Amino acid sequence: MKNIRKLNLYHMYKWEIEELKFQIGKLIQLHRLKRQLSQLQLGNELNISSNHVGRIERAETNPTLESLLTICNFLEIDILYVFRKLNDEELKKIESEIDQLQRKFKNQNKRKS
Repeated sequence: MKNIRKLNLYHMYKWEIEELKFQIGKLIQLHRLKRQLSQLQLGNELNISSNHVGRIERAETNPTLESLLTICNFLEIDILYVFRKLNDEELKKIESEIDQLQRKFKNQNKRKS
C-alpha cells in the first residue's frame, strides 16, 4: 500500500496580535466609510462609544468577540473575512481606499456646514 499524504488546502498562518488588530481595524474603518458613517454615528448605532470605535480602528485595543461580531453584522462584513490574512498589496489597497473615502467624507461634511 502506498503512503498517501493528504493535501493540505489551508495554509496555517500564525498571527502576531498587532497585525491582526491592524487588519481588523482597517477593515472596519473601510466598511464604515463606505457607508458614510462617522465613528460617532457607528458608535451610536451599536451602543458603543465613538472613542472605542476609534481605538479599534487604530489597533489600540482588542475588540471583544461580541463587539467584533456586532460591528461585522452591522457593517455586513463576513467575520471570516476579517480573520483571513491579507497580503501587503491588499492592505495597501485598503489603506488607499480609506484615504480616498476620508477625503470624500470630509468634503461632504464641509458642504453641510
